[in-house]
Amino acid sequence: MISRTSLFLLCTLSLFVLAACSAPSGGRVIGGQPIAISELATYPGATELNFGESKIIESVFGPAQRETPPFIGLGIEVDKTQRSFRVPQDTTFDQVKTFYADKLQAAGWREDPAMRVFTNNANEASKNLQGAIWVRVDQTLLIALAQDPSSGEKELTLSLATH
Repeated sequence: MISRTSLFLLCTLSLFVLAACSAPSGGRVIGGQPIAISELATYPGATELNFGESKIIESVFGPAQRETPPFIGLGIEVDKTQRSFRVPQDTTFDQVKTFYADKLQAAGWREDPAMRVFTNNANEASKNLQGAIWVRVDQTLLIALAQDPSSGEKELTLSLATH
């Protein structure tokens, strides 16, 4: 039987995935050519996980990542890539967001205003799954920090959708 917390996390995840695959509400962001996910910085102290090593992120985001490319989300053809990391247990989402915000803004990324409202509300509702959505050119980046409430372990994912 699925607990209320698990059901809530699943619903929150579904909203993150749909939001990450949508077109930016502010229109196309000018700022250069699309990037590869390997060009994104690794959070300090994070250990990159190979496929199948994730204990938290894979259960939350795995089904959406495994959809046959190209994923058709809300009428938009999307190719997705993802990197996942184990991070120290004392890592907070504010620390992660600050680390990436500086680098992303310098490279022409911005937080989509509509998605910022959405993610802030979702983050308030679930302390075990925190996220932010950034847009640039024809790409959307979802940054999410998930915590296993029973063990306290934390994993970070960077999910890049190219439209």
